[in-house]
Amino acid sequence: MKQILPLTSATTTGLLVLWLATLPGPAWATSLPGEGTPPGTAPSPSPRGETVKKYLAGCRSKPVKEANCDLLRKGAVEILKEDLHTLGSSADRTYMPTMLKVFKSDETVLRIAAADAIGMIGPQDQDVDSLVPVTNDPVPDVRRAVVQMISRGKGSAIALLGQRTMSMRTGLTPEAPADPGKYSMPVAPESTYLFYASDAAVGRLSYVAKGMNEATAFFKGKAKKGPYKLEEFQEKYRYQLQDEEQARDRAQEEKAKELERIKPDPTNMKALTEYMEKVQSVQAGRTTMMLLDSYQPTLFGAPTVYVLEERQVGQRSYPMRYVVLYQDQALRRPGYRLSWMTVPDDAVKAAQAASIVNEKQEEAQNKQAEAMKKREEALQDMVKKKDEQEKKKFKKGQSDLEKELGF
Repeated sequence: MKQILPLTSATTTGLLVLWLATLPGPAWATSLPGEGTPPGTAPSPSPRGETVKKYLAGCRSKPVKEANCDLLRKGAVEILKEDLHTLGSSADRTYMPTMLKVFKSDETVLRIAAADAIGMIGPQDQDVDSLVPVTNDPVPDVRRAVVQMISRGKGSAIALLGQRTMSMRTGLTPEAPADPGKYSMPVAPESTYLFYASDAAVGRLSYVAKGMNEATAFFKGKAKKGPYKLEEFQEKYRYQLQDEEQARDRAQEEKAKELERIKPDPTNMKALTEYMEKVQSVQAGRTTMMLLDSYQPTLFGAPTVYVLEERQVGQRSYPMRYVVLYQDQALRRPGYRLSWMTVPDDAVKAAQAASIVNEKQEEAQNKQAEAMKKREEALQDMVKKKDEQEKKKFKKGQSDLEKELGF
């Protein structure tokens, strides 16, 4: 394991301040001085500091002054990465604001290092509001590092945030927000796209809304049916949702079988890596769908559903496009999830053929159960009437006996 150099916190923070000063806007407006360094005083120059300064001055300016910028960048990033880990290992919470500013950097490695460093310190419930923005990084590996960072924190709010921001995707390539218009899905004004809670491949895009009233009014105006409580929606379209799930599962199974048939040569590392990525993608698709269709009250409160489009497929009418509105308990903001069917009609019809048989069997069983219930109620009523008649007969006989005896 690589050893972190024993820098003083003054030098370490100074290098970070130097780097953060190049970030846009207010990200560097308030930086922490190091121990023993008066506010506004720069730390003494060091070879490490000179490397960072040289890169910033000669490679991030226009025109570029340095010829070996790639090498300088690599060195500067490595220095700052080690410095972040040094600050994290101090377990000093006063450095957290500085480390959070690193998420403004376009250097993926540094954002991951900042997440690791904050994880060393251990975030707390009081940090939730400042951590929420960094959970939505466009780079999957940064998001995973942030989730790991949150898992090392303490507190109920922190635990809830970690549960909410789980993501199955990996990679260092920045993602772009999916275009909802491509899927004929409307987005409420002033909404924020959530990378970790969205996957167009499975027909789910999630957003944070400006306000619940605004989002409700927006989707109510576009809805064909609703509002429904989530449980009411799930019951009303129970078989339709099951058909979609079955069709999706069969498609995943076919992909898995196809991968089994085309196993690569284990000596070809490139082909083997690509194959394993495809296998993981299939497995992640199933887990992602479970996460995106799970609306635990502790995370989403009491969701409301608006059906935006309903269409007949075979013998059933399906909610092809709908939106689930909720109060995001972890993010402390209103939110919503756009949902649409991604499986083709033929696959739905195939699943429907089997489910209709089950539906008819269930209907027959329900009718039989209802008939038995009525018979049982009739029998109980008859027994009750007979008991009442017996009681009346007994009372009359008792009364007649008393009269004969002169009572």
